[in-house]
Amino acid sequence: MWRRKGKEKRFRVSAAVLLAAVLLLLPSCEAMPEQTVSSAASAAPAPVVSEGGGKVEGGLPTDAVYEEDEESEREVTYRVEEYTLREEHLEFYVTYPQLDGTKHEEINALLKERGLQTAESLLFEEEKRQEALSASSAPADESGSSASASSQAEPAGEEGSRLVTLMGGSECYVPSSDFLSVSFTMDISDTTQAIPSKEWYSLNYDLRRGEEVTCADLFADLDGLAAALREQVEKDELDESLQNYLTRDRLRAGLPGVPVAFGIGFAEFGFPVPRSSGDVVRISLPLRKAAAYRSDNTLWDAIGTS
Repeated sequence: MWRRKGKEKRFRVSAAVLLAAVLLLLPSCEAMPEQTVSSAASAAPAPVVSEGGGKVEGGLPTDAVYEEDEESEREVTYRVEEYTLREEHLEFYVTYPQLDGTKHEEINALLKERGLQTAESLLFEEEKRQEALSASSAPADESGSSASASSQAEPAGEEGSRLVTLMGGSECYVPSSDFLSVSFTMDISDTTQAIPSKEWYSLNYDLRRGEEVTCADLFADLDGLAAALREQVEKDELDESLQNYLTRDRLRAGLPGVPVAFGIGFAEFGFPVPRSSGDVVRISLPLRKAAAYRSDNTLWDAIGTS
C-alpha cells in the first residue's frame, strides 16, 4: 500500500515537469475554458459503492464485489397503496400494503381484497339501500306492494343527509422472507348512527408455501393462552365494563377464531365487544409469552419467540 502511494507521488512529479516543458515550448497555449473543464468533469464516472463495499474510482473497480448478497436477494419489501372513493353518500380512504417484485401476485391480490373488504361491504349495503328507496318511490300497484316498501324505507330527510365515512389503515410486519403479518383497522362513521363503529382484522401469510395461516394454525394451548390474555386485560386496566365482559371463559370461547397479528416483540389479538365499548378490543402479549402456547408450526422459526 505504501509502495502504491510512492508510485503515485512520482507520477505527479513527472507530470508537473512535463507540463512545464510544454508551456515553455508553447507560450501562446491558452487554458481550457472553465465551462469545458466543468463539462469534462461531469462526464467522468462518479464514485460508486458496490453491494460488497468495493469502491470504483474513475470507472475502474478496485475491490468491487458484483454478486448480490444472498440476504439482499431474499429481503421482502413492500409499498403502500391508497384507495379513495367520494360519492354523494360515501367517502372512503383506505391504505393497504403490496409486496414489491413480480413473484407476489397471489399474495398482493389477497392483501388488496382483505384491505378493501369493509369498503366493498359498505358499497354493497349502499346499493341495496338505494334499490329499496327506488322501489319505494315507484307508483303503487293494485297489490299495494310499493306502499309496503315505502313504509319500511328511511324518511326522505334522513336519506338526503346520510353520509358514511370510512378511514382504513394497515400495519405490515415482515420479520423474514418466509412470513408476513398485516393488521387492518377500519373506522366507520355513519351520520344515521349515534356512535361510530370499528373493525379490526388481520392476514398472516406463509410466503414459502403461499398459504394463509390463522390463530388456529399458530397456537395449541388455548386454555393457557386465554389465561394469559385475561391476565393482560387486568394489567391494561381497561374500563370496568370491559373487565367484566372479557372473562377468561369468554376469551377462551373466542379462541382460536379471533384475528391475531404480529409485530416486533409482540402478538396482538382482537376480540369483539359491544358496540358501545368500541366493537373490538386489541390485547397485546409480549411475543415470548404468547410463544409459550404456540403450536409446532415451523413458521415460528420465522416469527421468532422473543
